[in-house]
Amino acid sequence: MAAKDYIWDSQAAKQLADAGMTAHYDKNRAHYEKLAKSSWVGLNDVSESKALLKHGDLWDVLLPVISRDAKTLKGLQDKGLPIPTAYGGARWAAWFTHYVVERFLLTTTKESTG
Repeated sequence: MAAKDYIWDSQAAKQLADAGMTAHYDKNRAHYEKLAKSSWVGLNDVSESKALLKHGDLWDVLLPVISRDAKTLKGLQDKGLPIPTAYGGARWAAWFTHYVVERFLLTTTKESTG
């Protein structure tokens, strides 16, 4: 199953939280926001329809980055979770990337409307 097939829903978010990966994000928030922002800027630079960019667009670009990111790999290892290339690891990488994208887009939306 490809990583994109892992559904991002409340159960996935709960499993991330229960595994300690949301706490890992909170501890390394600036790092993940920087990764998401640079990917978002790149998407905007190459997109013909910037206004139509969505969560899934950023997720597509950010997943390979998150899957190779040293902080993410260490976080997964510290929590006893499989790395993205290990059996079952694609799910955790996919879910964590969704979480990073969601947090980034919520912050970006609040900044642009507030």
